[in-house]
Amino acid sequence: MKKLIFLTFAFVAFLMCSAFAGDYHTGATLNCNECHVMHYSQTHGYNADGTGSFTAMGTSGPYDNLLRNDVNDLCLTCHDNQTFAPDVLADNGGTAPTNGREAGALNRDNTAPYYDATGHTLGSTDIAPGGTFTNADGLNCTDCHQPHGYGGPTANPYRNLNPFSGGGFHASVSYAVGTNDLTMDVFENTAANYDLNNVHFNEPDQTASGFGAWCKSCHTDFHGSSADANMRDQAGPAGEDWYRHPTADANIGALTGGHSELSTFSGKAYRVHVMSSTGDWGTYGTPWTGAPADLTPSCMSCHKAHGNQNAFGLIFAKGDANLGEQGDGTTYSDLCKQCHVQGN
Repeated sequence: MKKLIFLTFAFVAFLMCSAFAGDYHTGATLNCNECHVMHYSQTHGYNADGTGSFTAMGTSGPYDNLLRNDVNDLCLTCHDNQTFAPDVLADNGGTAPTNGREAGALNRDNTAPYYDATGHTLGSTDIAPGGTFTNADGLNCTDCHQPHGYGGPTANPYRNLNPFSGGGFHASVSYAVGTNDLTMDVFENTAANYDLNNVHFNEPDQTASGFGAWCKSCHTDFHGSSADANMRDQAGPAGEDWYRHPTADANIGALTGGHSELSTFSGKAYRVHVMSSTGDWGTYGTPWTGAPADLTPSCMSCHKAHGNQNAFGLIFAKGDANLGEQGDGTTYSDLCKQCHVQGN
């Protein structure tokens, strides 16, 4: 029996192995007992003398899949108001999360200033805007994240993004840590650090967005390239007559005559995130002289993935100061003027 248990855990450990040390729920940090309990019964820790901390169990169990609690409440055990893991939920009083800056904050209780309109709402049964996906049990963390840090055609996907999100199956978002790899969708300077300055977006395919393709799994009609009928009038001039704002295949300043301007974007010291096929994003905090012509906006350029205190999770960004959680502006037009000159 002991041999069988050993082989089972060895096989699981092999499946979960990760190329990157540091990002959690993968490899050595995939700790089963943090989320699962065998018999929905535990009164002491895992040390031989009974000491040691453990995740408390919910009061309405037992739960499916041997979980210690409902999915959202279990995830929030570590991911709400803790210092050792990204804080992804706004407090009921509206306090911004203490870390996890790049993705912003989820909302749950429609409480000011994190109303339901400000981003992804835990427990919501609404249909995803632009798509058909909904969860009859309410939106939960595992609709977007794979808790075991693996799965799909991309091993160890960025932030454990779920390859089955939206009810389908698709490529997850790939990433590199420490040394950039332009074939990957995302580059982190250091692992498990989600600060705005630590996360950058590559563009392996200049006609597509790996991040946008993942968001498309739920928000279908809002994503695509200039060759997609849901995005642009195919009878119009190439690269023009967009129905929806580009998330790929449209570089800043590529068209002249009242469209976006690269000089407007690069002239700001604090710029929103864009994709770069060359891995050149300039220095954050310094106006950019000689910016490359390959900079492409995508979902993360305008929105916080979880949300923030602005409607739609938009980043109100003038670009004059550190963007922080909400941006440094006061209205959505500040965000538009990161790239566009109309109305100035």
